[in-house]
Amino acid sequence: MRLRKQLLIYFGVTAINAVLSFVITSMLTHYIEPADYGRIYLYSSFLNLLTPFITMGILYPLSVEYFKRSHESYSFYFSNAQVIPLISLGIFTILCIVFQNPLSQLLKVSNVWIWAMPLSVWWIMINDTSAMITRNNNKPYQFAFFAVGKNVAEILLTILFVLSLHWSWQGRLGSAAVGPLLLGVISIYCFYRWKLIEKKIDWPLVRRIFLLSFPFIFERLSIFIMNSSDRYFIDSYVQKGTREVGLYGLGGQIAMIIFLVVISMNSAYQPHIFKRMSEGLKHRIHKTTYWYILACAATVGLIFIGIPFLFNFFISGEYAGAKKYAYLLCAGYFMWGIYNAFQAYLLYLQKNREIMLIAILGMVISLSLNFFFVKQYGAEGAAYTSMITYTIMAAASFWLVRKYYLLKHE
Repeated sequence: MRLRKQLLIYFGVTAINAVLSFVITSMLTHYIEPADYGRIYLYSSFLNLLTPFITMGILYPLSVEYFKRSHESYSFYFSNAQVIPLISLGIFTILCIVFQNPLSQLLKVSNVWIWAMPLSVWWIMINDTSAMITRNNNKPYQFAFFAVGKNVAEILLTILFVLSLHWSWQGRLGSAAVGPLLLGVISIYCFYRWKLIEKKIDWPLVRRIFLLSFPFIFERLSIFIMNSSDRYFIDSYVQKGTREVGLYGLGGQIAMIIFLVVISMNSAYQPHIFKRMSEGLKHRIHKTTYWYILACAATVGLIFIGIPFLFNFFISGEYAGAKKYAYLLCAGYFMWGIYNAFQAYLLYLQKNREIMLIAILGMVISLSLNFFFVKQYGAEGAAYTSMITYTIMAAASFWLVRKYYLLKHE
């Protein structure tokens, strides 16, 4: 399928997901007060913290190896890679049970939600894995099913739990847990149908996959640090912190449209760049990268234009304070898009150590600036931190691509 048609389908998926996400967000602002919305964001942010430790970064090598191995070899590789998150799932389930009381106090939820966290993350990973396989196999319609299906399930369950049963914030947490489970069951069925599951475990191979994936734990952890840890700084240092987390999180939810666009474009962009590099693309940035960055810029411009309209007609007036955060966080996500554009080259070159170092750099900058900026400027300081951190990471990724790829001679 031609790249242009793939992009149209992936953008269609993004548009649908963005609409569904906004429908849920808009609906909940009329049924859940900002403080309870803050509770939802504190919980979902902790899921983001668990994600790198449950997935152990295996999605990146699984994606790259798809283009380098025969189907039989890849199936064996795929099956052995799944052993790693299963072990992590068991370990972190035990840890969540042991530390359930302090975690429940931190996240302001009951213990049952603490127990459910590792399994929820694992089901999300399973769904992401099936989406990755369909993307790499140039099956955008199947990809659309997995990418949109989870959100459709969540919005239907949210309507049931929050609007019909009046479970408030717990209903939203319930829909976020059950939706991925439903799609995850379908994903596992597809893994068998695609003949990706092998019964034999090669422990030396599992160890090699773990060592290859390990740097990406820090890359995924950096996403939590830069996208979610600011909620805890706000909750701790800002007056009426949990309520402000709700407003800040809503602004981030609108900015998340850019995140969805970047993820959607990556579905076509990364395989395209990997393929071009495997065919001999050397010492130059492919024109697709420039179009990628331009698309990110256009998305930010459209969102800036649309933010006043969204708040005037769809968001409860109780959340008007979230508007300023939406603008600032959109600017930060634009720089994250540029970082992703150049990261694709580092992924193919297997510069995993360098990717890890950029992630660590981002985490250190984010935590340091949040500590000072949130105390000084409140929740706006967290948004400033996001912009500065992603700008530095984008510059670092470009510098490394220039060093290892653009300036490398025969």
